Amino acid sequence: MKRERIIAIRRDNLGRLVEFKTNNNKIYNYEMAKEAIDKGLIINAEVITGKDSLMHIKKKDNKDSDFNNTSEF
Repeated sequence: MKRERIIAIRRDNLGRLVEFKTNNNKIYNYEMAKEAIDKGLIINAEVITGKDSLMHIKKKDNKDSDFNNTSEF
């Protein structure tokens, strides 16, 4: 099992994360990325329960937990 890292993101017109690109050039939509993170396939992000009781993807780097400094594709 090859573990991947998120290297780029895509946001919609409201600024919400909608797609993630990994170092293996795979592109995951939000739901697919959550599943891959839960399975341990993506190692630099985690799924957390937000204050709104929904599941959110968070970068494991505390300085950039919301992917603000991650390049877009």
